[in-house]
Order: sequence, then structure tokens, then C-alpha cells
Amino acid sequence: MEESITLTQAADLTSQGLGVYPDAEALVYARPTISVPVPGVFWHGEVAGARAVLRLPHASRWNGKLLIGGVPAVRTEFSLDLLLSDLALQKGYAFAACDKATPGLVLRDTNRTMEEWGPVYKSLIEYAFEQATRQYGCEPSRTYMAGLSNGGYVTRIILEKYPHLLDGAVEWEGVFWHPESRHLMTTLPVFVGQYPLYKNWRGDTTTHEQSKALDKLLEAGLHPSSEPFWDTYFMMYWVVSLWLYGRSLDPEWPAFNDDWSNDWLRDPSPLADYPWYSRSEVTSARLQALENSGRVTKPLLSVAGNWDCLVPFRHNAAAYAEHVKMQGFGKNHRLYEIDGGNHVDGMLKSNWEGQQPVQPYFEAALGHLEAWVERSVQPPESGKFTKISEFALHPDKLLSVTSHS
Repeated sequence: MEESITLTQAADLTSQGLGVYPDAEALVYARPTISVPVPGVFWHGEVAGARAVLRLPHASRWNGKLLIGGVPAVRTEFSLDLLLSDLALQKGYAFAACDKATPGLVLRDTNRTMEEWGPVYKSLIEYAFEQATRQYGCEPSRTYMAGLSNGGYVTRIILEKYPHLLDGAVEWEGVFWHPESRHLMTTLPVFVGQYPLYKNWRGDTTTHEQSKALDKLLEAGLHPSSEPFWDTYFMMYWVVSLWLYGRSLDPEWPAFNDDWSNDWLRDPSPLADYPWYSRSEVTSARLQALENSGRVTKPLLSVAGNWDCLVPFRHNAAAYAEHVKMQGFGKNHRLYEIDGGNHVDGMLKSNWEGQQPVQPYFEAALGHLEAWVERSVQPPESGKFTKISEFALHPDKLLSVTSHS
């Protein structure tokens, strides 16, 4: 077992006691309900090159289980504090998360890759398990993982490659990285290239050209009802994501070798000209080391919004579910399509407009996972859900904010 570490006492391990980081605020529509403080100990340090947090409730509050948080994108180890940690701690879980060792723009360095994420999280799970065992004097009875976006991808990877570490998992809007899929390196170039044409930024685009651009955007996976949010995702996600993941997956392409430029938000043509189809052999070769196998031998529940403007539902959540079935493991997986759910709940603060938060479904899915693993209660069948009351076991007991205030 690892040597003992220095743990810091806290009267409250939740965000009310430890504070809220901006990285966490950005991911939620509203802060979850915190009914009582959760006393315990915490640690903040490094695991396998990643910055990590470990929070252990007092023994009298511990439910005997460990929950690992899969951090999205290139965010920090604190990014799940409101979205998951506060929920987990109030349910009695020991909780751990890390920054995957690639926070911020670390992936600008072409010597660093997304291949690091799986092994880093494997180390985190082993470390958190050992420290929880040391603290409580017994091993956690269950270890679960829950992550979103690329943290959802990592959650799948852990379940596929290291199933002995987990009893089950929940993932929200996980990216589907696979050489034969319509992965982000095939959809983001379409979003970045066609959106300015659709909106006629140059002022000389014909109506016919605008219509063709819209068709291409929809074919790449965007939901037509999510159109009011495309401009925000262009400015905040599409362009920078294409550049950052392009540097990792096709570093020889000239534009991906350039330093980031804010000029691309006005004229994205250097990135939009990326010939994703003809470069597919290059990206496919690199993706072989990253691909989701679909070998899901432990329970996995997936939730994803069908208005997702960054990780399109059709090419990611639905495609992964089909991949799992093709591998013969469909009985261990459920996919819950959340009608009107987008990629980032935090954006609902400024514009609700027909959307609904996905976080309550994420929280409810964890309850279904517990019932499935611990009491052999089958979760809902895969399908589309329009109201949280249709999905949650006890909607009135959810800590996530479920409605527009």
C-alpha cells in the first residue's frame, strides 16, 4: 500500500465549506442543494503526473463506497465540484478526481497525448482505493466512476480496459473516439467551415449556398432546434477544440502547428480548410491507441442530450451504444437520450430557450446504477426522456436543480 499522506481536516467537504472554483461554476446551471455539511478530511496533490483531489467523509458519514469523477475536456481537478462532488459527498461517498495530466493547453505540446488519460485514471483509482482503505480500516465495498464529455470517454476506457477496478459507471455525453466513427476530427471541421457560410459572414453567400451549409451542419450531427446556440459554441468550443485536438491527432497539418490565434474566431478558414476526409488515414492511425473497444463487461449507464452542439448525439452517444451492441455487450449498457439537453448546462444561465439541464438525469442515473449493481434492480430501458419525473426513482430527492427558475 502507498505510504500515508497528510490529510487536512474540514468541517465541510462540500463546496460550501471548501469554496467554489470558476472551473466548476461553468459546468452547472445552478449549484446543487446542500442540506447539511459533510465533515471529513481532504487531500490535494499529484498522482501519476496529474493534479488530483481526494475527499473522505467522516467514518460516521461514509456509505462504504468510492466514486471517481471523470473530468471533462482539459479542465482542472476541481471542475466537478458542483456537478458531481457535492452530490457524491452528501450521499456518503468518498470522492476523487484529477485533471488527466493535461489541463489547459498542455496538449499544445505534441509530445503529450490523450493516450495518457486512461493510465492516469487507472493510477488515480488505485491510489484513492488504497487511501480510503487506510483511512477507514476496510476496503470500499463498491467503486464507481462517473464522467462527462472526454471524462465520459475516459470512464468508458476504464470500464473497457480495467474492469476489475470498477463495479459500474455512469457517463454523460462521452466523446466516441474510434477510427471508423464520425469523431470530432470529422465533425468540428464541418462546424467551423460551414457555420460562417450559413450565417453569411462574408456578405456574399447565396441563399442556395446557405441552405447547403445548413444541410452539412445537420449531417454532421447538429440538431436543428439547437440552432440558436451555434454561435456561442462556435466562439467558445468549435474553433479552439479543432485546433487543440488537431495538434494531438494530426500535428503535421500546417494550421495545427500554428500558435492559437483569436483571429480564427473572425476568419476560421485556416482551420476550416482542414481536409478531414483525405487526412482520415493519419487520424485513424493515431486513434487506434485511443479507441473505445465497446467491451463493456460491467454495468454502464449513458446519458446524453440530443441538442448537444459539441459532441453530437448521433455520432457519439448513439454510435457508441451501437458499437457496444455489435461487440455483444448490449445487455450491460443503457443509453438515455435527454430531449433538449445540450453539452454544457452552465450555458442555460444566459439562454434556456427550449433546453433542459442534463445534470439531474446524470444524478438519477447514478441511483439507477446503484440499484442495478447492489440490488439487481434493472434500470430503465434505453430510450428518450423529456422530463426528469419520467426517469428518476425519486425526483423529489434529487439535489440537482431540475427546472428553470
